Amino acid sequence: MLVIGVAFGMSILGSVMSLLYGRTVAEDVSQQAYGTAWLYHVIYSELICAPFLAGILYAGGWRLRDFPCGINRAATLIGILAFALAWTAQTVSTTVLVELFRSLRGDIDSMWSYRPAARTSLVAVYLASIINPVFEEVIVCGYVIPVIARRYGETTAINVSVLIRTSYHLYQGIAALPFHVAYGLMQGYMYVRFRNLWPLIVSHALLDFFALLYFV
Repeated sequence: MLVIGVAFGMSILGSVMSLLYGRTVAEDVSQQAYGTAWLYHVIYSELICAPFLAGILYAGGWRLRDFPCGINRAATLIGILAFALAWTAQTVSTTVLVELFRSLRGDIDSMWSYRPAARTSLVAVYLASIINPVFEEVIVCGYVIPVIARRYGETTAINVSVLIRTSYHLYQGIAALPFHVAYGLMQGYMYVRFRNLWPLIVSHALLDFFALLYFV
């Protein structure tokens, strides 16, 4: 719990509050989300948290070998394919949501038409697409899944991982939840199957980069 609290505690709290008080991305009149300052805030927050998390994990007996990250051609290809699948799934899920739940059409339209108040820096996009995927996947899959699986099994571990991942993305609104659940399940099962963080990081990095590139 301490690791999750340090890594995502403020993000989860902020996301829940955004959802409860109608301040999700599409509803935020200040239009700060995904802007340069917003991205740098995410980057700085994760870089500041990283040493504390490393200390907590080290004290708990975790070492680098406990976070397998085999960088090779096959793992990279798997990550690219996972990204392509996720991108396609996002498009399909959005279309299905609009058809099934007409009440969500306004939220989805607002989400797709959203732009930050100021143009997003390409440098910030590059940095966020490198740092954020590593930070998230190391903790939400590399740490959470093994810890939970030891006591409750892999299926429960993956579900807990998905719950945590989804909780700090609530600021994107209800319409984005099906995608984050599906993506979290894919990432979790991929980690359990290959025991390698690299495909997850590649998939996440590409997803972040191309999504954020839209705002540059």
